[in-house]
Amino acid sequence: MALGRKVFVASSVFFAFVDRANPRHNEASAYFRYFAEEHFQVFTSYLAIEDTYRQIREKISPSLAKDFMRGIMLSNINILYPSESDAKAALKALVGYVSTDLSLKDAQAAVLANRNQIGQVATFDYLHPLFGLTAFYLPV
Repeated sequence: MALGRKVFVASSVFFAFVDRANPRHNEASAYFRYFAEEHFQVFTSYLAIEDTYRQIREKISPSLAKDFMRGIMLSNINILYPSESDAKAALKALVGYVSTDLSLKDAQAAVLANRNQIGQVATFDYLHPLFGLTAFYLPV
């Protein structure tokens, strides 16, 4: 059992997991199965949860969005909330980043992962190279 294994889950993975019609649903399901089998500590941010809730509510149904929140509340997923210094660090990363593609949500996720010593991010979106974070891939 590897207790030190940590992963940060982005909203794109949560949404693909909930939406069975999503082309990446099977991959998202495999991620969560692997995290459970290998005893990963799973983290996410308040903004990722809020973004997933909003997407489910708008694209699928309000009742499923509510069920998603109930599931998150009952799960072992650690939700990271930004402190004032985290918010300032995210703003600094956003303003100082070369590309205009970086969103505040992604900058804040990178800061929270870095500050909590989480090196891998499970995402289906582009992962900006901040703080040495790497994308999570299932082992072959």
